[in-house]
Amino acid sequence: MIAGMMILYTKELKLGDVIEVEADKAYFGRIEQITIRYTTIRTLDLRQVILPNMTLISCPIKTFSAESIVKLSTEIGVHYDCDIDKAMEVVKNTINQFDFIKEKESTKIYVTAFDDSEIIMKCIFFFDPNA
Repeated sequence: MIAGMMILYTKELKLGDVIEVEADKAYFGRIEQITIRYTTIRTLDLRQVILPNMTLISCPIKTFSAESIVKLSTEIGVHYDCDIDKAMEVVKNTINQFDFIKEKESTKIYVTAFDDSEIIMKCIFFFDPNA
């Protein structure tokens, strides 16, 4: 509870901030709720993550809300039977359809690996964390 009071009192984190927390794994999302016991963030894949406030005061946190544009990358796996060029086009068009994606011409999709059961594509794009 003391951790929650510290977060609420210092106001370093606020609702709507986009953060990345390096805890047991990296959590990236927008803060939806701050209570005395925990903070809730919504990740890019729309999952809700509830982090104990003790985690927030003891782990590194990157804040992105002060930035006008942020570069992100993610990986996607596709089956060997699919048309890779078509898959890359579909992924790029899907990413670029969102309003918060900026510099759409800079969105890139690359094949990075051939796994046992899938082809791994890396997606690089820019977004406005305040949108």
